[in-house]
Amino acid sequence: MTQDIPAPVPVAELIAQRKKWHYYALDGYLSYHELLRAWPVVWEVEAVVEANDVRTATESGTGTYGTRYWTVFHAGDAQRVADAIADGTAVLQPLWRRDTEEGREEQRQRRKTLDREVMRTQLVVTAIVLLLMVGLGVLISLD
Repeated sequence: MTQDIPAPVPVAELIAQRKKWHYYALDGYLSYHELLRAWPVVWEVEAVVEANDVRTATESGTGTYGTRYWTVFHAGDAQRVADAIADGTAVLQPLWRRDTEEGREEQRQRRKTLDREVMRTQLVVTAIVLLLMVGLGVLISLD
């Protein structure tokens, strides 16, 4: 099974492509999605960030559903790691890569685990709804 992995995009180009009047990460930082474009061979971003000492910051935003927090990544560090990935000197385990069999298998296992968690949650919610409906039916029938 081959997987088409897009070419990396230089960090400066990612920043230059940002649209006017659109919210982006702090100056000098990249969002998670921008980082994925800079490191297209990587699927386990958090591990690569930690192993290669990429500086991060936490941003927050408040909206209808409360305050949300997310991590942004230092652009200079991201470019340094992108260059290191290209020349083979980055700390990058095969499990963290999209282009290795180990990495693809790890992705499949992670997807299976997430799918199981979603299924379990759906079953619990369905059981709760059914119990509430049965309880409501019992209450109605007692009247």
